[in-house]
Amino acid sequence: MAARRVINFFGQFMMLLGAFMILPLITALIYDEDSSVRAFSLTILLCVLPGLAVRVFYKASLDELSLRPRDSYFIVTTSWLIASVIGSIPYMLTGSITNFFEAFFETCSGFTTTGATIVNDVEALPRAVLMWRSLTQWLGGMGIIVLFVALMPRFGIKARNIAQAETPGPTVTKVTSRFTGTAQRLYIVYIVLTVLLMIMLLTGGLNFYDSLNHALTTMATGGFSTYNDSIGHFHNNYISWIITIFMFIAGTNFELFFIAMHGHVARAFKNEEFLFYSAIVLIATVSVSVCLVLQGGYEDVWQAFTDSAFQITTIVSTTGYATTNFDLWPTFCQMVLLLLMITGASSSSTAGGVKMVRVLVLLKMIKREIRVKLHDNIVNDVKLDGRKLLPETFTYMIGFVTMYFITLILGTFLVSVTGQGNLITNLTAVLSCISNVGPGLDNVGPICTYDFYNGFSKLVLSLVMIAGRLELSTFFILFSRFFWQPNRV
Repeated sequence: MAARRVINFFGQFMMLLGAFMILPLITALIYDEDSSVRAFSLTILLCVLPGLAVRVFYKASLDELSLRPRDSYFIVTTSWLIASVIGSIPYMLTGSITNFFEAFFETCSGFTTTGATIVNDVEALPRAVLMWRSLTQWLGGMGIIVLFVALMPRFGIKARNIAQAETPGPTVTKVTSRFTGTAQRLYIVYIVLTVLLMIMLLTGGLNFYDSLNHALTTMATGGFSTYNDSIGHFHNNYISWIITIFMFIAGTNFELFFIAMHGHVARAFKNEEFLFYSAIVLIATVSVSVCLVLQGGYEDVWQAFTDSAFQITTIVSTTGYATTNFDLWPTFCQMVLLLLMITGASSSSTAGGVKMVRVLVLLKMIKREIRVKLHDNIVNDVKLDGRKLLPETFTYMIGFVTMYFITLILGTFLVSVTGQGNLITNLTAVLSCISNVGPGLDNVGPICTYDFYNGFSKLVLSLVMIAGRLELSTFFILFSRFFWQPNRV
C-alpha cells in the first residue's frame, strides 16, 4: 500500500472533518457555552494542524493520489474509525460523556446514523454538543468519504472505488461522466431536501434550532433528537406526518431523483425496488394499524394509523425516532417491526439494513427455483427492471445475507458473554446496530438507552455499527490474510 497517497488522504480528510466542526462552534458562541467553545476550538486544531503538516511536508502528485481498490477498502474503514475517535473528543472535553468507550459509542452511532445512545438525559447536553451529535448523522448519511470526493475533486481519479466501498447498497451508478460529479449532485439533492424539510418544520411551529437538528437527522435516517422523548415531545401530528414523509423519501434510492429530474418520472416510479419498498411500507402500516385497534387498545383509528405509519417508516428507513413506546405494542406489531429492522429500505439511500433490492432478488430466486422444479425444461431468468441478473450477482447477494446473519449471531454471542441483558435485549441490540436502526426491544426499546452495557459490549456494538454501515465486506476484508498479502489481492 502506497504510504504517500494514504497519508495525503487522511491529512485532507481530517481537515475536512475539522471544518465541519465550525457549525457546533458557532452554536456554542451563540448560546454562550464557554466549555463547548474551548472543546470544539481545540478539536478543530487537532484536525487542521496534521492536515496542514501533510500538505506542507508530504505533498503528492496527482498520480500518487490515484487510489486503487485495495487502498480504498483500507482508507474507507480506517477513515470511519478515525472520524469516530476524533468525533468523541468534544463529548469528553465538555464533560458531556467522560468515558471514552461511551463517547466512541455515541460518535459511531452518529456517523453510522444508527441513533442508539448511552445518554439518559439528552436535554441536559450543551446545545453545541447536540448540534455536533446531529451533524455527525448528516455527514454519515450519504457517506463521509462520498462527501470528501464531492469537495476534493483532485482525488476523483479513482473516486468510484472508495464510493463503492462506502455507499449503502449493492450498486453505485454514475449519473455523470465522472464519479466526482455524481457525488456532488447527490449532495445537492441531499442538501435541498434537508433545507426543504427544515422549512416545513419551521412552519409547523418548531424553532430554528430544533428544525435544523431534526432536518439533519431525518434526512440522514439517523434518529438523534434534541429531546428525551424524541418526536413524541412535540405532540403534533403535523410534525409526525412531515417527518414520516421525509423519512420515506430518505429511504428511497437517490438515483431515482436524477432519473425523475431528467424527465423520466414514469420510469422512476416504475422502478421495481421502489414499488416493492412502497408496497411493504403500505401493507405493514395497514396491518399494524388494524392490530393496534383490535389488540392494542387504540380507540382513535386515525391516531392508530398515524402512529403506525410513523413507526413503520422510522424502522424500515432505519431512522429510529419514536412517538410512542412500541415495546408495549402487541406481539404481531413487534414482529413486523423486527422484520423491517432486517430488510431496511432502498439501496443507494441513507438507510441501513439488508436493503429492499436484495430481499426482492432473493424472493425472485425462490420463485424461480419453485418454477424450475415444477417445469424442469423452462428457461426462467431472474430479471430486475427488465435486465437479466448475472450469476455473480446472486452469489454476491447470498454472500452478503449470509455474512449479515453470521455477524448478527457472533455479535449477540460476544455481547452476551458479559452476562448483561437477556436474549431479546442482546439480539435486538445487535440487530439494531448492524442495520443502523437505533432502538430495539425490551431493555433497548424506544424509551431506553444502551447505557447499562459495559465497555466491552459498547465497543463490540460500535464496531458492529461501522461494519453494518459499510456493508460488512468493506469492514471485514481488513481482517482477511489475503488483504495483507499484496501478491494475492
